[in-house]
Amino acid sequence: MFKPEIKTKQPFASQFLESALVPGKEKLANSYMLTGSNTMDMYFLALETARVLNCPEKTPNCTCPGCGWIAQNRHPAVITISPVDYIRHNKDSKPKTVITIDQARGLKQALSVTSRYHRVIIFTDAKEGKEYQTRAEQAWGNYREFIAPPVPENTDSARENWIPAPLSRKTFHSEPANALLKLIEEPPPQVTFFFLAKDREDMIDTIVSRSQVIPLAYNPEPSLETGILDGFFNKFPPDSKEEAVLYAERLLEIAKENSLPPEELLNLLENHLVTLARHNSDNAGFCKAAVNRLKSIRQAKLELSSYVNPQAVMDSLLIKLAQ
Repeated sequence: MFKPEIKTKQPFASQFLESALVPGKEKLANSYMLTGSNTMDMYFLALETARVLNCPEKTPNCTCPGCGWIAQNRHPAVITISPVDYIRHNKDSKPKTVITIDQARGLKQALSVTSRYHRVIIFTDAKEGKEYQTRAEQAWGNYREFIAPPVPENTDSARENWIPAPLSRKTFHSEPANALLKLIEEPPPQVTFFFLAKDREDMIDTIVSRSQVIPLAYNPEPSLETGILDGFFNKFPPDSKEEAVLYAERLLEIAKENSLPPEELLNLLENHLVTLARHNSDNAGFCKAAVNRLKSIRQAKLELSSYVNPQAVMDSLLIKLAQ
């Protein structure tokens, strides 16, 4: 049923979902929560489920029009809901930083109309914009041969810089989630929900309790090459407040030069510290300092996601790391 590329990467999750799709023995749940380290794999699995549900042949390499629409992510059976998708139901029809109550109400209205297709609704966070170009290129990698970003509503434009991201309580909070509980528990015929998250703890309990949780095999998202920070780690962390400010300025310059959001560079710093801690696991003092620095980096990422001025965030972070 599923394409071999995703079956190789996620054998357990693929087999679990395929077993629920066997013709005549269907046992599909109303709602699934996919959890793990790779949102692209989750999105691929959700789209493959939609493809098989709407394909008369149910074969991996089917060339029917429906399978083609799914591969292009423009099939009416698939609805992706994120802060930047399915936004026409927002009062101002503009992208947000969270999934809104208006989007939830719009979905309920859309699903009240019958369809000849088996509709699959994918809830995910998502990032889009020129600042995510490098990240998007790496995230999609070889996936573009099989799946594509959702087509913007009412247009046929391609989306080069769109990437799915895991949901959290911050991007999918209780108000829109609770508005959908009855719909998830008793959906119309031929409707299946997917929620993409790193961990079940990232979602409110009422959604988790109504979903079948499928953990994916560890397969981390493609990460940026640390080469863009060559020379930076040689003298990291900074030795003084003055040097910390210079480091902060240089980090933002690197972000601009590589068309990256500052969060991506903080991910690299985070990975670097984790690697150092693992290599020095027998040094309790070093590991304690690394844990404190990781907490500071994660706080800085939270501030950036809350639209605090990047220069102020970087200055504060690097000064903390220098202490």
